[in-house]
Amino acid sequence: MKIKIKILFVLLASIILVSSFKIMTKEQFDSRDAWEELEGVLKQQYAYLGRPEFNVQQLFSEFEVRAIGTTNKQEFADEMQMFLRHFHDPHLNLGPYNENDFSVYPTGSDIRAIYKGNKFFVEDIKSNSAADIAGIRPGAEILTIESVPAKQAIEKVFGKKFEQLSLAQINFGINVSLGGYRNSKRTISLQEHDKIETYQLAPSYDSINAMKKGPTVTYMELDGIGYIRFNNSLGNGNTVKDFKQAITGLSNTKALIIDLRNTPSGGNTSVAEPILGHFVDSKTAYQLYQTQEAGSSYKDANMEKAYVYPNKPRYAKPFVVLAGHWTGSMGEGMTIGLDAIGAVNVIGAPMADLLGGIKTVKLAKSDTWLELGFERLYHVNNTFREDFEPNIMISPADRDVHGNDPALSLAMKIIADLFVEPI
Repeated sequence: MKIKIKILFVLLASIILVSSFKIMTKEQFDSRDAWEELEGVLKQQYAYLGRPEFNVQQLFSEFEVRAIGTTNKQEFADEMQMFLRHFHDPHLNLGPYNENDFSVYPTGSDIRAIYKGNKFFVEDIKSNSAADIAGIRPGAEILTIESVPAKQAIEKVFGKKFEQLSLAQINFGINVSLGGYRNSKRTISLQEHDKIETYQLAPSYDSINAMKKGPTVTYMELDGIGYIRFNNSLGNGNTVKDFKQAITGLSNTKALIIDLRNTPSGGNTSVAEPILGHFVDSKTAYQLYQTQEAGSSYKDANMEKAYVYPNKPRYAKPFVVLAGHWTGSMGEGMTIGLDAIGAVNVIGAPMADLLGGIKTVKLAKSDTWLELGFERLYHVNNTFREDFEPNIMISPADRDVHGNDPALSLAMKIIADLFVEPI
């Protein structure tokens, strides 16, 4: 009998210990500590904290209350994702993600929209995407997203009323919303020429994921003009040798078009710099940067130069660059770099504005991570990278109302004009 009692006591003690451990584990989350950790990292390391057009301190105060009101790590992460979206910086993100989170913009995006005259309109369509294949074209009015009016869809992105948002936030929010939830199909209703049509679209990541199985670059000769398009591959080490192969194969062309319109996921300098090196004959600065230091403003940091070095074969003939709404991060860096080292023209639409050189910081108090821009980036002419725009603007840049490629057509014409003999 005593043995049975002892066994029962041990079992009860084990149950109590396990229950106590679960309670302690749950109680280990301290929302105030989690908020203070996130706030401290942002204020000390985010190089773009003073950029927004709104009262940043007021936003911090508002979301401090909301953060402290959370009861677990998932609630905290959800609130902080909404908080960070207010900065309308696609490089400012908090994870890990789950299926209830929005797709990361602009990677998870194929419709570019704009708010104008109290309505939302399609401004551009990413080529070869689900939206493009479905036949959605610029000019259509966006009515609903997932059966919810567009304004309400934006409110879900930020967790606040539409009327409280700035124009920049509204435009950011509609594009995040159109990208849908991670790996989920999308339903979007549009009005086109007095006709309302509802589109069922594949998850926005599908076409990007499929691209991983294809070539890093696509290249061809078009009427004596070389054409090279990057397939969201600036983070893939194979892109360097593939570009070398492309530039070698196009060495006899009279001019070159470099298409960076499909680089929404960015990449890294170890891929970009050797590619840029094919267009220089000596060590050349292609961008400037300042690194944010803990406890001091980025404005006090030294301005540094980033260089590229010659890489064979050199392409010494005229070249133009195509950029647009899905030119992101390192794609933007390559665009300003190519402009700095001698592009005849940059043609297209404003780029994605992924701010700065980024790093990822682990947030131990909430078991999350924060991705943020800690380096502020500049064109070699000392203007901010995010302020750079193509010197020949065209909108839309990817797909026009007829489904054609307007930027490529314009580039072909501009290059052709370079070789017209004066009368």
